[in-house]
Order: sequence, then structure tokens, then C-alpha cells
Amino acid sequence: MSPVSTIHSRLIYDALKACHIRLLSALPETWLVHLVRMADEDPEMTLVRLAKEEEGVGISAGAHLAGVKSAML
Repeated sequence: MSPVSTIHSRLIYDALKACHIRLLSALPETWLVHLVRMADEDPEMTLVRLAKEEEGVGISAGAHLAGVKSAML
């Protein structure tokens, strides 16, 4: 069994969308591969790829000020 499940990733992604998250910022982590791919392929989602965690804080703060719900992965 793979440590990264597409089924569990889909459950998480669907929950994010149900919470009206429209912007995801993510680090290049192996266990996030399916979530990042889902966000990248979804025209309703904006994906920001990060190099450092602190970049995500700024992205999320800016999104909040713009009235956009975001999440950091």
C-alpha cells in the first residue's frame, strides 16, 4: 500500500472545497502529490507553490485581506 492514498487525498480536497477554500499554498512534499495535482487541475482553485513555509503566511494574509479563503498545505 502506498503511503499516499488518492482516496484520502480526494476526501481532504473535497473537504477544502466544501469550506470554500479557493487558494492553496503548498510546499513540494511527496505526501502532498495528489492534493497538489488536484488543485493544479481544478480551474476553481488557485495553487501557489512555495519554497519556504513563511511565504505561505504572506500569501494567506494577502488572500484574507482580499476576501479569499485560503489554506496552507
